[in-house]
Amino acid sequence: MTNIAELIKVFRRDYFDVLGLDIGASGTKAVRLRRLNGSAALVAVDLLPVIKLTEPVTPISSLLPKALKARYAALATSHTGSLIKLLTFPNTSDKSMDTHVNELMGINDAANFRVGYETVHETRTEIRALAVALPDEAARCLCGLFPLGTPAPCSIEVAGLSGLTAFQRGPGLKHRDDCVAVVDFGSAVTLVAFINKGLLVMVRKFDFGTTNILKKLQDNLGVDQDVAAGILSDGSFDVSRIIHQAMEQFLQQLIISWDFVERREAVHIAKLYAGGGGVSLRLWTQEVEAATGHKPEPWNPFDGLAIEPGAIPDKFKGQENRFAGAVGVALGILKV
Repeated sequence: MTNIAELIKVFRRDYFDVLGLDIGASGTKAVRLRRLNGSAALVAVDLLPVIKLTEPVTPISSLLPKALKARYAALATSHTGSLIKLLTFPNTSDKSMDTHVNELMGINDAANFRVGYETVHETRTEIRALAVALPDEAARCLCGLFPLGTPAPCSIEVAGLSGLTAFQRGPGLKHRDDCVAVVDFGSAVTLVAFINKGLLVMVRKFDFGTTNILKKLQDNLGVDQDVAAGILSDGSFDVSRIIHQAMEQFLQQLIISWDFVERREAVHIAKLYAGGGGVSLRLWTQEVEAATGHKPEPWNPFDGLAIEPGAIPDKFKGQENRFAGAVGVALGILKV
């Protein structure tokens, strides 16, 4: 007679070919990964146009290049309405974990959010859980991108957290005995995480990114967005004071978090890793180094993957760290 565990195995999908999409404010980062002999192989990389997560959403299955047409799609979003919290509550309690999470997330209109959580650390006295809430409309739009056929949507994550998955399976492997900081600096959202001996000890999400810096330049110099972007990238004017003003509040919060982690965990943060499209900005790097005393170190989410010939077009060389969220959300499904 077949037992329940065997039946579950029959119906459990085996994800071996996954499209990872990181849907951000500046573009949609796409990677296709396959599981081969217990490890991940990179099949294709591309940058797709911006996708607006508002209803009605336009399906994109038929618009994907052939190289990206995997069987399943794992989706990550930088939606500013998402919430991320590292929660701590008693291990011995009459309340269920669901109740603890819903209360501590502090969501007034819970019916309009989809909430998920995962235990990060557990002792006899307390549980530490990473919880995420995403507006229901955004989740529906993400699934609506692939309403029929393949790729079939199989997971939804917040992009900064999926980037941490890629980090933990990359540079994080070298820091099992250290405490490190990881910053994902995007167009509209920045995620800051601290990982001590392989465990997440703090995570914070900021609705701050390159768009805020560009807006500050536009307002101060009286130029349009394209001109501001040019000034920021080519360094033709000294705009360091304006950049500092734009980043000041974020830097203050970064320092507060940094000091808190070092005191509470009784550690010295060994290294600062940086990812996301914004880390290519020289002045951003300088400001973060001045505030923390650590030079942000970019990292390549493709390191450690088997890379098939032609998987990474030449035009993306040097931009690899932009794809951390897409790689991470795909790796999370492949479970390699």
